[in-house]
Amino acid sequence: MKKSLVLFALLFCVNFSGPVLFSQWVELNSGVSAKLNSISSIKDITTWVCGNNGTIIKSTNMGDSWSDGNLSGIPPAVTLNHIYSLNHDLVFCAGNDGSTTFLYKTVNSGISWNIVKQQSNGRFNAIHFIDNSTGILIGDPVGGRWSIWKTINGGSTWDSAGCYLQQNGNEKGFANSLWASGNNIWFGTDNFRIYNTDDYALSWQALSTGSEKNSASLWFDFDFNIGLSGSINLIKTVNNGNNWNTEPLPGSGNITGVSGSAHSRFNWVIRADNRIYLNPHNSNNWQHDYTAPDGNYTYISIERNGYFSGAVFALRDNGGISRTYFLSLGINTISSSVPEKFKLDQNYPNPFNPVTKIRFEIPESGHVKLIVFDITGREIETIVNGKMEPGIFEADFNASKLNSGVYFYRMSTEKFSETKKMVLIK
Repeated sequence: MKKSLVLFALLFCVNFSGPVLFSQWVELNSGVSAKLNSISSIKDITTWVCGNNGTIIKSTNMGDSWSDGNLSGIPPAVTLNHIYSLNHDLVFCAGNDGSTTFLYKTVNSGISWNIVKQQSNGRFNAIHFIDNSTGILIGDPVGGRWSIWKTINGGSTWDSAGCYLQQNGNEKGFANSLWASGNNIWFGTDNFRIYNTDDYALSWQALSTGSEKNSASLWFDFDFNIGLSGSINLIKTVNNGNNWNTEPLPGSGNITGVSGSAHSRFNWVIRADNRIYLNPHNSNNWQHDYTAPDGNYTYISIERNGYFSGAVFALRDNGGISRTYFLSLGINTISSSVPEKFKLDQNYPNPFNPVTKIRFEIPESGHVKLIVFDITGREIETIVNGKMEPGIFEADFNASKLNSGVYFYRMSTEKFSETKKMVLIK
């Protein structure tokens, strides 16, 4: 699938003592003016957005163009809080009309939506699936207990058996404030705590957020045990949420969203000053990255399966959507001079253990893809997948999680393709 990509994340000889980062955000024409509240994007497959007034839009080209995703089934009176797509056709969306909260499901890419779960009062806040069959739904407390439901049949039915979590005082949660990885789930509250389960909702523990009352947004990088949350202040954990401390952040206004890419790449925060702030995590070097032309930011998220490279979307309350692309911090610009031709060098060292460098040359701007795959053809990592400007670049490839053996890497553009072999010896 071809995509019209924009220049993104030019990275120069990055080091954590003084990174030089530039992101290029663009404005997408969503075709709607409603407040947008949530996005679910699967890399190279599908992107869905929901919002007020029953608004749902969808895209198959990373937001370059949008179409109506609610052709029937969800009335305009429903405010849609959270959306989760399993694929282009199967999507779930949570919303409420003031007296009842609903979980909707489409199996035909939004041609029709059906109610698969509803509850008087309360609000369904977030949905997550660990596979195509098993999912969880988290909602505000009703009747003194949190609304927690699970499905084991792809969302056709939902059951709260074994998911009991008592409400503490008058606490409630926030739309989108959920993060999950396998059986581990975290969700935020307005009560100085984040709830966590490591056995898929059979038991829960309350993790203190210190002086920060509202954990209105959540993001974790489990490779480094790092997480971000907050509302009035940005808070950060370095031990999977057991302790949270205030993180210095420029700008003003409440934090309305946090997100990031895995494996020590980038973090983003949006604030009520209508700005996006960026840093490579662990650097403590937040910087202003972008200001929207109008409206107020409501939510920010990266696409799923885009942890090494991909798209970031930031939604606003006037139908606005901002987008940027990012690469891993392992891409260094060796020279910005224009080479004579496309070139892919042999990795060095080779054999290697476990890190090696791959140098390549780009003589003209265009879409570049650099991937690593094994001897069976299975893709191991996407190092580059986006538009690049001319220059000489070097990529660091870390194979610490791979077994010894023969691997291949391929660089491809519209005019060039070359594959080389490398050997990992541990």
